[in-house]
Amino acid sequence: MSKILPKLLIVFLTVIFFLSSCRKKEFDDFYGRPENLGDPIYQQLQAKGNFVRFLDCIDKAGYKETLSTAGSWTVFAPTDEAFTAYLKDNNLTEVSADLASKIVRYAMIYDGEKVERLSDFFSVKGFIKNSAFRRRSVYYDFVYDGKDNNGNAIKVIAANRNGSYLATDFNNKNITYFLSPYMTFNGLSAADYNFFYPNTAYNGNNIGAARLIDGQQNIVAENGVIHIIDRVLTPPQSIDQYINEKPDYSIFKGLLDKFVTYSLNTDISHRYEVLSGKAANVYAKTYSTLLAFSPNNENYLKVDANDAQQGSYSIFAPTNAAVNAYAQNVLLKYWKKKGVNNLNDLYVVAPDVIKDFVNSHLFTTTVWPSKFATTPNALNDFTTRVAADVVDKQALSNGFLYGINKAQNANVFATVYGNVNLDPDYSVMKQALIYFGLIPALKTPTLRYVVVMIPDVTLRRMGFNYDPFYASAPIRGDLVALKRILQTHIIALGDRDIPNFSTGSGILEASNGEYVKYAAGKLISAGTQDSVAVAKQSIPVDSISTTPVNGAAVYGKEALTYTVLNIGKHIEKYGTLTTDPYYYFFQLLNNNIIYTKATGVIQGTVEGVNYTVFIPTNAAIMQAVKDGILPGNVTTGIPTTAPTDGSDVTKVSKFLLYHIINKNTIASDGQKIGQFETLMKNDGGDAAKITVAINTTTSLMLRDVIGRTANVLLNPTDRSNVLSNRTVIHQINNYLKYQF
Repeated sequence: MSKILPKLLIVFLTVIFFLSSCRKKEFDDFYGRPENLGDPIYQQLQAKGNFVRFLDCIDKAGYKETLSTAGSWTVFAPTDEAFTAYLKDNNLTEVSADLASKIVRYAMIYDGEKVERLSDFFSVKGFIKNSAFRRRSVYYDFVYDGKDNNGNAIKVIAANRNGSYLATDFNNKNITYFLSPYMTFNGLSAADYNFFYPNTAYNGNNIGAARLIDGQQNIVAENGVIHIIDRVLTPPQSIDQYINEKPDYSIFKGLLDKFVTYSLNTDISHRYEVLSGKAANVYAKTYSTLLAFSPNNENYLKVDANDAQQGSYSIFAPTNAAVNAYAQNVLLKYWKKKGVNNLNDLYVVAPDVIKDFVNSHLFTTTVWPSKFATTPNALNDFTTRVAADVVDKQALSNGFLYGINKAQNANVFATVYGNVNLDPDYSVMKQALIYFGLIPALKTPTLRYVVVMIPDVTLRRMGFNYDPFYASAPIRGDLVALKRILQTHIIALGDRDIPNFSTGSGILEASNGEYVKYAAGKLISAGTQDSVAVAKQSIPVDSISTTPVNGAAVYGKEALTYTVLNIGKHIEKYGTLTTDPYYYFFQLLNNNIIYTKATGVIQGTVEGVNYTVFIPTNAAIMQAVKDGILPGNVTTGIPTTAPTDGSDVTKVSKFLLYHIINKNTIASDGQKIGQFETLMKNDGGDAAKITVAINTTTSLMLRDVIGRTANVLLNPTDRSNVLSNRTVIHQINNYLKYQF
């Protein structure tokens, strides 16, 4: 028995060895290094023989081991010939350890990718074809010497988020490339590339100022992919770094600095001490979120972890001369009367103006040279600048910079809103427009308006004011009244010319459907004609500014108020005496069941709704009597103004209601034609309609349901275009006949 066990043990061990050998072979076959896989990046470059200087830089930078072992990198490797040219161009004989580190780390990007994949954006949902033109490099800046807001020397680190700093993010710089798949798909051409790199030919394989060498791309290594380039690339500056070092942008830089905060960061302070051996407080330089982006943030929006692959910032940086010219001609134009003569003082009294000026030059998207006119900035404006205005262009690490010799003329300054926005005498009006959300249309250059300006002194006299102490309700006074008044001061022009307010005359519809009349340099509203306490019957126009790109600003010293009287009271004004033009119409109304004499309310009208009343002449009403439409003497035409018979009462009420257009105001301004519902309805609730057949500034013709016509009498002596409570009243030469 003792002899059998050793033999069995030998057999057992032999089987185990055989099985183990088989499993190891299977393991090696599946997990082992493929025979056709190239050597690591470092060894492959070493074997090629023409990368001596780049390998020397790798050694100096301390990346030999990294590029010789496992990992996944894409390396853009410049040849020795490229280094020879670089040293000559930069008047160097040797590459320092610091410069070597910059060259190597910027030549390395995370993840080994072939050229065909570089144009694809690696999003959280996977690769998105032809939407990437950048990749995150290994290079990042660390702590640098700077100055705080008081000019004191401090250690600084740049923000790596818009408005904040995250100690776990190194703020790596991105390398920008211009490859055919991306360029073609996005409608870009050689001109877009050569705008930044005029001395390098574009071939669709451009990596910054370098080009991929034909036949030397997609060299697969054990730890990544190598692409050979014909120039040495160094990390470009960020937008913040570039502007801070260029004296030509010092004034604009000073405006940017007003939104900078330096915050002590203990994590980075400790890390700096460990790495440098020097103890120091390090402050994170962050820009306020009031700005569109932080010019020192190397990341993009971080909506997606890798969104910097497909997006970058852009800035149109105005030169000192450009800022000064715009400040004097626009930003400070009205503030000088208050003793504000420079932008620093303007920031103190109107920080929102400086904020908007700066943001008008910032873009949270990539502005390509060929797409100036179609890429909106942070204020959602399209730049007014063209290529001829660009005096400096840079493809920087976190975006494109265009130095411009003319400042951006932002819509918040260039439109009719700009007249309110920039003039301190209209600050209450400005804040009220903002509060009521009335700004967007006024600052849209394609929407044309006349804005009648209301001075602060007038609004305060009327009981309105702005007090920021009440954060949730800073506008003081009757808000409903103020909004209605403001809307009356906003007049849409459409495609019409700016009216001749000085010597012409006409009627204009305001944004709330009410109307304003002008004649011989004066303005009239429904309220001013009633002689309310704070306004005159007409408001003199002091001056008119036609400099806004979308209309005009009209200046006076009073406000266009609304009337508190109901419609019937304005009809009564011209219908009491037998010689009055509205006499018969008012007498019929005054004695009918649809009318409340005490208040002037007409049944069917609702507060806050617009109407139009067409009042036939006395002669036309007499004809209606003769035609049997109204009760009265059919021979003489004298109407029975207070009938007692039920059917006659109904005839009168229907007649009256059919002459009132519901929910719309019509005036002789050439704007509205077509069918409109009246207040008269049949038993089924259907409204009878009137057609406005002709509408010009000199002619207004109506057509009733049976095709009869009536003309609005527009002679100066006639009572048409009479302004009432959200209503316009007209005299017509014929009565309108309804029929169901």
